[in-house]
Amino acid sequence: MYLLNGDEKALKSVIKEQRIRIGRGLITITPVSEAGLVPEEDVKKTFESQQKIIDNLSAKNENLQKENEELKAKIAELETHLDDNKDVEDADSKEVEQTDTKEVSAEYEKATVVQDEKKVSASKAKK
Repeated sequence: MYLLNGDEKALKSVIKEQRIRIGRGLITITPVSEAGLVPEEDVKKTFESQQKIIDNLSAKNENLQKENEELKAKIAELETHLDDNKDVEDADSKEVEQTDTKEVSAEYEKATVVQDEKKVSASKAKK
């Protein structure tokens, strides 16, 4: 595949006359790869490889969605079992029997002497 560059009139006349005027400098022929364009075959190969990747990812996505649905079903089933087992014992009390406990008197001695052990300098003590 090639690109034809040149004056529009010169290109039309070349196509009509089916002769190439490269030597005269009216037309230049450039291969597509040099022009920075990508050949159609390479584009198709790239699209095919990307399509394979997309297909693999969509298959993995479907598997994960199925697994997600299964887990949701299991969670719903377990929640129904929790609701069934909720009425275990209504007679359960919050108070615990206190065996092996000692009674401690809560009386404080009011005669406690508190001493301040700060050292005061001699000049401040005179004041």
